[in-house]
Amino acid sequence: MNGFISDKKRRIRIVTAFALAAVWLLQLAGCAERDDVPADAWQGITINDGKPITLLVDINQLMPTTNTEPTEQQPVVFRSIQDITDEFCEMFPNVTVQWAYSKKSVGDWAQWMTTQIAANDAPDIVCMHGSEYSDRDWFVNLNEIMEEPNVFIESGERGSARWKDMFPEYMWTNYMTSDAAGNIVAVPVMCYPGTATAYFYNKDIFSELDLEIPRTWEEFKTVCARIKEAGYTAVAPWSLNAKANVDVWDVQFSLGPTYAANIREQWDYDGNGYMTQNELLRAVYEGVFYGQGKNRENILSMYNEVKYKYKNILDAGAANTDYEPLWNRGKVAMMEDGMWRLSAENVNAERKFEYGVFPTPLADSSTSEYCADFESGEGAYNPPISESFNICKQAVETKGEAHLLASKLFLMWLTKPENIDRMVDEKAGEYIGAVYGSIIPAEIQDYIGGTFPRSPSCRWTTGVTIETQTDMSRYFQIWIEGKYKSDDQFFKKYDERLRDGALKMIEVLGIDTSGWKNGYNENYNYN
Repeated sequence: MNGFISDKKRRIRIVTAFALAAVWLLQLAGCAERDDVPADAWQGITINDGKPITLLVDINQLMPTTNTEPTEQQPVVFRSIQDITDEFCEMFPNVTVQWAYSKKSVGDWAQWMTTQIAANDAPDIVCMHGSEYSDRDWFVNLNEIMEEPNVFIESGERGSARWKDMFPEYMWTNYMTSDAAGNIVAVPVMCYPGTATAYFYNKDIFSELDLEIPRTWEEFKTVCARIKEAGYTAVAPWSLNAKANVDVWDVQFSLGPTYAANIREQWDYDGNGYMTQNELLRAVYEGVFYGQGKNRENILSMYNEVKYKYKNILDAGAANTDYEPLWNRGKVAMMEDGMWRLSAENVNAERKFEYGVFPTPLADSSTSEYCADFESGEGAYNPPISESFNICKQAVETKGEAHLLASKLFLMWLTKPENIDRMVDEKAGEYIGAVYGSIIPAEIQDYIGGTFPRSPSCRWTTGVTIETQTDMSRYFQIWIEGKYKSDDQFFKKYDERLRDGALKMIEVLGIDTSGWKNGYNENYNYN
């Protein structure tokens, strides 16, 4: 749990008891010695009365590559998941797994899922970023299932009594597993090694300009200014961050956590320092994140930092620029990307310089009085979930209950530590396993043991539902471009859609708000 110390300016310094990567490593490796003999509880299970059954499965970045050998066009090969799946199908020979290659790793997931459901071909297992689409009522409630034992785990191991116990406790308050009603809707499988996103940097440029790795948002801004003055591109944005939006990574990882931590007393309803999805939704409902509310200046301060990046750090025309060739030629100092870039970068034959990676810098009180301070420490802090998988309710309803059993068993098999180890090992440092007892790859042991910010266990709202987030992002882009006559003109639209999203989620999840205070003022006078 996090502890908080307030100073005279009511700023918050975050202190964490879960400070060192060594702690994470020990927790991951801390289960009892495992016997390599497979558990056999599954042998008494029959799926679909032995009749043929096909699972349509999307597991995002863990899908097997179609190429089995590296090629110039496809240098990355990932096949361990196919071997793991083949072994599952050997245990249950009437089950066939079909990969949902029609779902793209980046794209309009909601449209794809809607089309699949309309065609009565909903995926049985799907990656939809945990509870992100919970307002669509697409996911099976896994609360009772996670209380069951994992039938592929030996007696006495973590998870042999309760599947849920295979995973660190902090994962169950995260949007990647749980919705705002407290329901578990996704099973975590992989975590990022330290941070979800990072900056890949050109060591030659940093050495030439005598630059230090930035740890805070202000240091990051200063470094970017120095780089631009030297004639280089400071930052190449990740593709979906090329245009500003309310869900941009800066809000998710650099700014939102410390801005939210500074108003902890307004959202921490249970007083434990961790923001649950229910607490975030309630805080939206009660007006904590509205522009018409008392935190108006906090919101403007945070969004002005985003505006600064898009106006002063990124190149003009960044949204339409292919930065990969420029990066390879040494013209770009930093690439903003996810840790999933590691595999591709490690086999990038076009790059002629040595690269490094550093964690996303956080804002602190040097940025704004509305920011919490934070501490840094050696080692990763509560590594964020990268891959978690839902079971689709519509698949069960249209194809039958046997699909629920088969999907549950497949995910149990996938989370067996030995199977996760095989995938982690082949991914060469892109991931660490989400379960206790999984390995830490040699490629990232130095990185994951390095200096990391102790990011607060909270976040800023990014719109509640995908629809409202999309609309709010459009208003945000208009505001950044200076096309509103006033901030109030922006906030009026922003607040309305944020409220709509909250009400939609409350309705769909059937959340009782009788103890909540409505913080939206219908008669608020926007100037």
